[in-house]
Amino acid sequence: MISTSLRVRFYETDMMEIAHHTNHLRWFEMGRIEYFRRCGISLWDMMQEGIVFPITKVSCEYKEVARFDDVLRVELTIASLSRAQCTFTYRIIRDSDNALICTGETQNVFTAKETGKIIRLPDIFFKPMKAVAEEE
Repeated sequence: MISTSLRVRFYETDMMEIAHHTNHLRWFEMGRIEYFRRCGISLWDMMQEGIVFPITKVSCEYKEVARFDDVLRVELTIASLSRAQCTFTYRIIRDSDNALICTGETQNVFTAKETGKIIRLPDIFFKPMKAVAEEE
């Protein structure tokens, strides 16, 4: 499992004084970026090789609210990984009381930046991703 922490910022809250629901997807992205860091990969490295990683499917189930200044932990697990796609699952937990804020899933595909066509991920990226996924 990959884990990263964040603090809910004031601008992420809405008129109901809770974190707006769209931010949870951004927080999922923070988990994905941390996964790539753990793999020793920068998304810039992939883009320089002409590879992008768009989301093709996303889901989020909201359980509890998050409020300004809450410290949250984003936990990411790799549900599946192939050379063409990767599915991540997420849990966001409030540190103060271990409340489950939400769960979610994204499916991403590896595509050629210029054409948008699905490609097979080269070993330079796939091998470290697979190694970190297997550590879990």
